[in-house]
Amino acid sequence: MKSFLFVFFLVIFSKVTFLHSKANDQVIHDALGFMLGGDSGWDGVATEYQIDGCIITYIQNLMGNNLIAIYDFDKALWNSAASQIGEDGREYFILNGNLGLQEVYLYSPDGEDVSDGLWAWGIDSGPTSLMTFPILVDISRFENAMYDLMDECPGVKSKY
Repeated sequence: MKSFLFVFFLVIFSKVTFLHSKANDQVIHDALGFMLGGDSGWDGVATEYQIDGCIITYIQNLMGNNLIAIYDFDKALWNSAASQIGEDGREYFILNGNLGLQEVYLYSPDGEDVSDGLWAWGIDSGPTSLMTFPILVDISRFENAMYDLMDECPGVKSKY
């Protein structure tokens, strides 16, 4: 009976610990940095970035302006992850999720909000439920990084 109680409490404790565990910021750093910047990692895409669990914010130079992107992978529907060839012939990563999966804003060098101009690059400003960015490496390498990110940030539970 004691061994049964021990196993019972061990199982309960491990489930509680798992539910309250925090995502590993280093794994997210490495995986998403590779997904966005390829072999150059974060240096290839961002001038600044911050990782707080599954919420990642980074700043990127876009034609002399500061593009601010916020990703919330707790809102990701990983079953929707796909790649698609764009009109420019490049391969793009596409991920759906709940509203706020991605937020993008654009500011001029003097701090003026010029987010409305993002449409010229095919980017919706503000919070959206769709994430799209170019894939810069072989798809199998990209997928390996994506799976690492998925392990840390499982997103929204979805059967389909």
